[in-house]
Amino acid sequence: MKRIRTALCLILAAALLAGCAFLPSDSEPETPAPADPLTGLALQWQGQRPVAVAIENSTASTTQWGLSSASVVLEALTEVGTSTELCLVYPALAATPKVGPVAAGQDIYWRLLVGQQPIPVQRGGGQFDQNFLDYYSIRAVDALEAGRTAFDCGSEWSNAPLWYTSGKAISKVLDELSISSVLTESRVTSVVSAAADSASSGADAVLSIPALLPQEADGKLPDATAPDAVNVRVCFDDDNATGFSYDADSGLYRMLHADGTPQLDANNGQQAGFDNLLVLFSASELRDDGKTYDYDLSMGGGVWLNGGHLWTITWTQGRDNTLLLYDADGRTMNIEAGTSYIALVTSLTGQELTVTNSGGEEILG
Repeated sequence: MKRIRTALCLILAAALLAGCAFLPSDSEPETPAPADPLTGLALQWQGQRPVAVAIENSTASTTQWGLSSASVVLEALTEVGTSTELCLVYPALAATPKVGPVAAGQDIYWRLLVGQQPIPVQRGGGQFDQNFLDYYSIRAVDALEAGRTAFDCGSEWSNAPLWYTSGKAISKVLDELSISSVLTESRVTSVVSAAADSASSGADAVLSIPALLPQEADGKLPDATAPDAVNVRVCFDDDNATGFSYDADSGLYRMLHADGTPQLDANNGQQAGFDNLLVLFSASELRDDGKTYDYDLSMGGGVWLNGGHLWTITWTQGRDNTLLLYDADGRTMNIEAGTSYIALVTSLTGQELTVTNSGGEEILG
């Protein structure tokens, strides 16, 4: 009997030891790897401020630098009787290539990006641009102030020089302008985990910024109910339009000039392309100067295109001026990680969006 009792005790002890292997661990669960706030892809430039550069986009702007390597491109018609300008956004100074032709700053772009704490780069700007920068105490790198220390237009002078810059050139004037290239405000996603990391390492918590868009690697994927959408044309007015053609091999929407020719990056000769197209409909009105448009960024409808398909969405600006997206049923949605083109479109000037499928049929009513 004693042997049996001893054997039972040994079996019970072994079972208890085996069971311990299946008990929950006291250690914290693994935290997901931080994502780039502009693309939702793996973060490469932790703690760095993005760089946002306004560039020319008139029909005569056939030389544009930096288009193909921008994480985000914004476009809107900001003034009566002028062309649109583009805003190219890069994740850090070190990721900013030769970029230009640098154009006047536009407050609509800084309003969309203020939550990401970008370094604005411009060549002058109107009163509304300056008012916004002053209100938020944002210092821009301005060609009219920094001059050839950070900007250049090549060796040959013309009546309309194409001014350009780069991350390397911009870095030369930051100290003089009292601009920091690193984040100076803490927007840590998880205060508890950041405090724990700080306590364990004895280092300060790493600063972060919110994502511009709700993006993730496994965002909403094309499905059978999403219409085929391969050709896109955003018409801002009679003289301004931007087109896209879906390239199935790369999965990108390739950018086109108003006349249908490829919109190329002068740095490498590549046609600019994007994983995501977002066309956001926004109410607008003329400001007191009678020539500048003011856009309502509180909410609106729109469309999202990805992978050759289209979804109807609504959007709002959430906390920290990030964009929140909702599907046709009003549910919050995430889009696929990747580069994005975002256009603001208003009916005030007869702006319109045309999307056709592979059969050439228009799919928007």
